[in-house]
Amino acid sequence: RERGCQLSILVHRDGKKIFDYLTKNGVIADWREPNVIRVAPVPLYNTFEEVYRFSNLLSDYILK
Repeated sequence: RERGCQLSILVHRDGKKIFDYLTKNGVIADWREPNVIRVAPVPLYNTFEEVYRFSNLLSDYILK
């Protein structure tokens, strides 16, 4: 009856910098030492556009 969603992203390089970049751009996430960014892309908390924006920000950072 109760379900949740958490996405844990294991980052091998520049994890804290990526987390800080996402935070600076309005993404609410959680940093876990030593190298995990946690987000919750669920409809209860986020719109489709917010999840789409997060994925674009993440890919933009990684591809730059």
